[in-house]
Amino acid sequence: MIISYNKLWKLLIDKKMKKRDLQHAAGVSTTVIAKLTKGQSVTTDVLLRICLALDCDFADIMEVDRGNIENILPKTVHNDAKGNILKANSFEQQIWNNANQLQAEDSQQ
Repeated sequence: MIISYNKLWKLLIDKKMKKRDLQHAAGVSTTVIAKLTKGQSVTTDVLLRICLALDCDFADIMEVDRGNIENILPKTVHNDAKGNILKANSFEQQIWNNANQLQAEDSQQ
């Protein structure tokens, strides 16, 4: 879970609200409340409704859990003796291939 909603739960305590109160005030489903409780993704529309209901901003209800940030960062890239990439996701692979191609073209000129 990369997004933490701990700020939301603290805000509810400060406002003396329960999750059920939030559900009704923001017009969201029990499924949304369950997702928030589990730290799962919800739409920005849902987050906006919650912010409007609580008269707050996104930063007041959520934050990035930097302890889990490595789960979304690219994996380590390894090169062989020729500098070819051995392990990377397809997006990274395309970037590295383009960079290697440009480097090869520059060295030929």
